[in-house]
Amino acid sequence: MLQAVALRAEADFLTFYQCRFEGYQDTLYTKYGRQFYRDCDILGTIDFICGDAAAVFQNCLIEVRQPLLGQYITITAQERDVETLLTGLVLQNCTLKATPDLEKAGNITMYLGRPWGNFSRTVILQSYIDLLINPRGWIDFEGMPLVRPFYMEYRNRGPGADTKGRVKWAVATDDPKVASSFTVRNFIGGDRWIPPTIPYYLDLP
Repeated sequence: MLQAVALRAEADFLTFYQCRFEGYQDTLYTKYGRQFYRDCDILGTIDFICGDAAAVFQNCLIEVRQPLLGQYITITAQERDVETLLTGLVLQNCTLKATPDLEKAGNITMYLGRPWGNFSRTVILQSYIDLLINPRGWIDFEGMPLVRPFYMEYRNRGPGADTKGRVKWAVATDDPKVASSFTVRNFIGGDRWIPPTIPYYLDLP
């Protein structure tokens, strides 16, 4: 259960529909470019959605697997190191939950993500967040100083979606004007390149 990338997505205008990505650490490496994932299953343990693409995930099932003894789980690790880059990870109407074997284990520490770059950016919109998420939500990347990360949650649901105990450097908003900056239309310009055969929300539903 060591680092092993299932997919290294390294191009512009990439679309994945009804795909399944299974791994443990670094399952899906969104290296760069504008990317869109719809109705996909993504499984892993540590930083298993990572990289510095401008990537939007819609209606995806994001399942956390049983880690090695003593490990804690981080779902995302966004890599933006240059503040002017228009990159980041956006999870919209996704389901973030544990696999059945992890649910049975119970006492596992699980976080939504951690900043891999100085200006790391991750946004979770209108998604279901399972109970096993630590109330802090996010965690520092060990050995890396926090410079100016941007971590935002918008109108999520589920037992892990309460933002009252979140880290101070994360943001929770109920403002659709703020959240709309991270839609398919505005964040990746998907209306200009996503194939018409693939369903998607252009804006906030």
